[in-house]
Amino acid sequence: MQQELNELAETKDATIGIAVIIDGKDTVAVNGHRHFPMLSVYKFPIALAFGDHLRTSNTFLPENVTLTKNDLKPDTHSPMRDKYAEMDTIRTGIQEIMAYSLQHSDNNASDIILGLMGGTNNVKASLHRLNAFDINIVSTEAEMHESPDLCYKNSSTPIAMAKLIDMFDRKNDDPFSREIKHLMETCSTGENRLAKPLVPAKAIIGHKTGTGFTLPNGRLLAVNDAGYVHLPDGHRYSIAVFIENSGYNMDETEKIIADISEIVLSHLKKIPVSETKNA
Repeated sequence: MQQELNELAETKDATIGIAVIIDGKDTVAVNGHRHFPMLSVYKFPIALAFGDHLRTSNTFLPENVTLTKNDLKPDTHSPMRDKYAEMDTIRTGIQEIMAYSLQHSDNNASDIILGLMGGTNNVKASLHRLNAFDINIVSTEAEMHESPDLCYKNSSTPIAMAKLIDMFDRKNDDPFSREIKHLMETCSTGENRLAKPLVPAKAIIGHKTGTGFTLPNGRLLAVNDAGYVHLPDGHRYSIAVFIENSGYNMDETEKIIADISEIVLSHLKKIPVSETKNA
């Protein structure tokens, strides 16, 4: 697996980072400690940090959240804004906001969550409590919209993201975490990325995608996907794939992620579960 992933990364006109943690024990990585822009993948650690913040601060989360039109910024990806476009005052629940953020990559929903938990400094504190030290969240989606270079500062290493996802997959034993897991497993984005070879294999996948814009030189800023996978034979793994500065179009870049997913899947099919569980 390591050899095939290395060869794939070396032959592509893009910078590729990969980390796979198999059955919570074995790790395979390419550029595993290099920082990559997360883009909307960062909505997953924000959601996880939000749950930690609520637990550790004993913050009461109201059943209903009241928003105004000012909370739903224009000129950004926001299906939630489109739904409530005719309303001056919006009353909704945190479950709906989380669903828009994690399932539809809604930028306004993500920023609302950041606001509810008091900003990026509290995200950093929560991630450190979760032993995630190589995941940097320094700005909101609105700030990235105003200053696109901030996309590079909201970064993670592939190994840090895979570790966070592995921890989450093994320990999500509270209602808030179970809701995050449900949302990730019913995510509607990125069908041609990690999920493409996994759906026919009848695997369970919970994941979060990230998609960047086209740079002035015609290259893609970044295209990402990260999540956890449970195979029917009992193998489970977390996987993070970050592709930066791609010289390919979106379809071709997504295919690289699907090919990486297929390589991991094909090798794990050959390995009895006992060999990794007992490693």
